[in-house]
Amino acid sequence: MQKRTLHRKLYHARGIDETAYSEIVFEREKKLKMYDKLIVENCSQPVALEAIGISRATLYRWKERYREFGLEGLEDESRSPIRKRKPTWGPKEKQYIVKLRRQYPIWGKIKIQTILKRDYRINISASTVGRIIKNLVEKGMIQPVHHFDCCVKIKRKRVFSGYAQRWQYGTKSEGPGQLIQVDHMTVKLKSAKRAKHFNAICPFTRYSVGQAYGVATSDVAAKFLDYLQEKFPFQIISIQVDGGSEFMGDFEDLCRERGIILMVLPPHRPQYNGSVERVNGTVKHEFYQFYKGGPTFKRLNLSIERYAQIYNAVRPHQALHNMTPLEYCQSLGLEGAFNVFA
Repeated sequence: MQKRTLHRKLYHARGIDETAYSEIVFEREKKLKMYDKLIVENCSQPVALEAIGISRATLYRWKERYREFGLEGLEDESRSPIRKRKPTWGPKEKQYIVKLRRQYPIWGKIKIQTILKRDYRINISASTVGRIIKNLVEKGMIQPVHHFDCCVKIKRKRVFSGYAQRWQYGTKSEGPGQLIQVDHMTVKLKSAKRAKHFNAICPFTRYSVGQAYGVATSDVAAKFLDYLQEKFPFQIISIQVDGGSEFMGDFEDLCRERGIILMVLPPHRPQYNGSVERVNGTVKHEFYQFYKGGPTFKRLNLSIERYAQIYNAVRPHQALHNMTPLEYCQSLGLEGAFNVFA
């Protein structure tokens, strides 16, 4: 009497269903057959290999495995090592770590390693403790640190329920006043005082203005928007900003009140605000590095306005074929560009 405990297909190799193989197997079989046809048609081996897109070593390896194992030989071989590293810890270490992590659920591997050595005379590395903790988390025996809200800062996504809109990929400024890029940076003055410097630039004309404040809040950003509309030689049609809280609240309300379209960039994408990011770096290197004025914001902003005159009316811009932003605005026939510094 024969007792069968395995599936019938494991006793009869011919009964294996070919549809169980991955698609790459049939693609490789097709390439092998195509190679044979090209050789029969008196095609040279280098040309045939170039036509099917594989190397000679790959061809011979596939042929040998196909001849020996059939379609199964064309499957991708496992790249995992034959001799895998075995755990260097035992149940004793595992037991103590479970006990410590349940007692102190947000302590890391270094603290636990120190306690094991100090209190239990168990001398293992912090890396080993980390691997044990990872293993225990995967098995559900302990909770990961981020499971506890007390030590994790919950990131809240911006809800577009107000006036602001999501920035659409590929949107570009096609004229003066479109998609004015606004951003702020923290600057440390030589007097050890910190300033929040707001910059705005029109990507189309490269016209830029800036102002420094003590804090970066939505009401301060709204004041800066007033300053922008006063200083820019053209009408502001739309503005794009990052998702910072300073560009919500009062700033968003003022944009709605004045009919300025407000676009918000996706998170962690400063490259879409490239023009104003470049201006931030330029202001740091060309202005703040040489600023020797007093620490008051009144004197600082007067110096920033003088620098803005140099940036817009004196400094040539390669992106504008070595014209200044003011000259470029005048070339576009913008009326306000002629008396902006009057």
